[in-house]
Amino acid sequence: MKLSVAIATSSSDKIEGVRSAISRFFFLEESEIEVSSKAVDSGVSEQPFGDETYEGALNRVNNIRQEFPKKDFYISCEAGIENAFGQYFNVQVVCIYDSKSERFFWGKSAGWSIPNDDIEEIRKTNLDVYLRKKGISSIDELLGATHSRSEAISEAVELALASRRL
Repeated sequence: MKLSVAIATSSSDKIEGVRSAISRFFFLEESEIEVSSKAVDSGVSEQPFGDETYEGALNRVNNIRQEFPKKDFYISCEAGIENAFGQYFNVQVVCIYDSKSERFFWGKSAGWSIPNDDIEEIRKTNLDVYLRKKGISSIDELLGATHSRSEAISEAVELALASRRL
């Protein structure tokens, strides 16, 4: 079995996370996964909050479908900030379009909390600028190797793919 996948990103972390998840989920060697990727516009703000994160993921999937026709799956990963119970969380939202079923599937990573006092600063700039001001140059530095950006994306991709079974 060989799968063809288009990913709406140029980020090596995101591509690695998607490739790893598909390999595990479908029991494939990574060489059996043909990956095409390109950064495409999300149509939302640089730092999405709430539903805007999901809207950005959907927009990216629809935009990547225009770039690479006839793929098995089209996948986007959108990082955003959600609010639950008065607390803010950074999450990775994944949208997958399955060409065979012509359906969209969604997954989301676990999130890490952001201090409420710092949210306005993030709204004015973005999360990357905020982290650099805190002396953190990458998400991996903050979360460690076992909770890297690629692992968060991998988790969200597998959860989205699991939805295909329902």
